[in-house]
Amino acid sequence: MNMSFDYTDSIAKGVSSFLNSRSPAKPSPPPEFDFAIAHLDPDSIPLEALHEALGKALSDYGGKDLAFYPHAQGFPALREFVANKLKKSRGMDVTPDQIVLTSGSGQAIGLFTQLFCDPGDILITEEFTYSGTLTIMDRFGANIVGIPLDEQGMRPDLLEQTIVDLRGQGKSPKFIYTIPTFQNPVGTDMGPVRRQEILAVAQKHGVPIYEDDCYADLRFSGDSSPAISSYDDQGMTLYSGSFSKILAPGVRLGWLAAPPDVVSHINQLHYGLPTAQFSAWATYYYLRDHMESHIEELCHIFKGKRDTMLGAIGEAMGSRVVSSQPDGGLFLWLRMRDDVNTTTLLAKARERGVTYATGQSFSANRAENNYLRLAFGHQTHQEIREGIGVLGSVFEENGALR
Repeated sequence: MNMSFDYTDSIAKGVSSFLNSRSPAKPSPPPEFDFAIAHLDPDSIPLEALHEALGKALSDYGGKDLAFYPHAQGFPALREFVANKLKKSRGMDVTPDQIVLTSGSGQAIGLFTQLFCDPGDILITEEFTYSGTLTIMDRFGANIVGIPLDEQGMRPDLLEQTIVDLRGQGKSPKFIYTIPTFQNPVGTDMGPVRRQEILAVAQKHGVPIYEDDCYADLRFSGDSSPAISSYDDQGMTLYSGSFSKILAPGVRLGWLAAPPDVVSHINQLHYGLPTAQFSAWATYYYLRDHMESHIEELCHIFKGKRDTMLGAIGEAMGSRVVSSQPDGGLFLWLRMRDDVNTTTLLAKARERGVTYATGQSFSANRAENNYLRLAFGHQTHQEIREGIGVLGSVFEENGALR
């Protein structure tokens, strides 16, 4: 192919400035011990049952539905399934018409951010939050303000003070983004009172909440709290979830739930981009019959891997690092000495076949360097022990564990 044409001047100015602010991705072979990304255990994916589920769906719907473009909000039966799931497990009262199926929770984050954020607008997050969310918010030109966390997550007193201070400067946040259940990356889990306190601040100051709840099903211990959205009587919460964490990231399927007028706007942004029928059919037919037992098995698998990683960290690094001990989710959050730079250390770890996610990539102000996140879902128990052992050696050799 002739590659002589230069597209530089054709790229939209907003996109160009975003691309210029980021380092280009460089392809590299997968590491031996990848603790950076929340891949799932491949043996936990029910391949035969998914194949059977898709076969049933094709038999029931087949050509008569594949000949048409899918519903703009996604497969109706799956949206009804999601609405019932939210009622039963999250205490939310939403209708299928308030559900939009998305290509994973990332698309939901993108749609909500695109809908509400003009360049320069303020969006509030936790001081550490999902790196993909920060990237999307950056893409749409948001000014991101991070709120400190305690053992239950975002602090409502500091949230309120921040909103008051911003309003005093003539600025009004567009929404508050929070991951209340097994927060990514820190792992905190808001109790019912904290969730209601966060909502009370939002309602008092008229700032909507965007509740990203994609880890809610992966609970190993402790009591589950209702969603923040379940307490909302003013229609001020936006919500999203994902099937990636309980089925497979490769199905690329999640959902958002919102008040009817917001869904109407989302449909306009989302026009022509409904989710694929194959993914929706297979997911619906499988989870309709197996969801509870499958989630129970997943939690058993991931709890064991969490414990293995915690044990390996104790052996390799001892008390010289501080690790979270979450009741669910897929990550551990480690804090090292204040003078340790985990971004610099990552290059050393990669040379030895180990990767992790740096604290800086989750920081709302991109300034924290002495934290790291470790994902425990994909590697085997033996690989976790070996990989953490190698990582401990790298840290020791480079003076990070004095």
